[in-house]
Amino acid sequence: MNEMFVGTSKEKFFYHNTLLCLVRAMQGHNITVDLRNDSYICGHVENVDGYMNMSFTNAVFCNPRGDEYHFQQLFVQARNIRYVHIPETMSILNTIRNELTHGKKKEQKKPSEKSRKAKKALKQHMETVASLNN
Repeated sequence: MNEMFVGTSKEKFFYHNTLLCLVRAMQGHNITVDLRNDSYICGHVENVDGYMNMSFTNAVFCNPRGDEYHFQQLFVQARNIRYVHIPETMSILNTIRNELTHGKKKEQKKPSEKSRKAKKALKQHMETVASLNN
């Protein structure tokens, strides 16, 4: 995963406090996802959002009767997901650790320039504090 997680504050909460970070680390891998209606999807995970909605490419959907349907692109809502199969070749702890530490590498922001109003308020505050010491 080469990009930092971007989303709403609610999505960031889910990312850092649930196993969403593990599922998000599956982007770019071929995995199997079991759905609540006893069907499953095998395919290449293109994207996972902050609510665990998943987009697949080159996916195969298999219904409970065993019929297979091929899709170039397929979107699955999180509420329909029962189970995400993590490949055996992936170390779960290392994957989570790598995903979370990568998200903390942010660009260094330069200190923001204070507005004239903020500078004036700070100056008045400092004068008030100085007069209290006298």
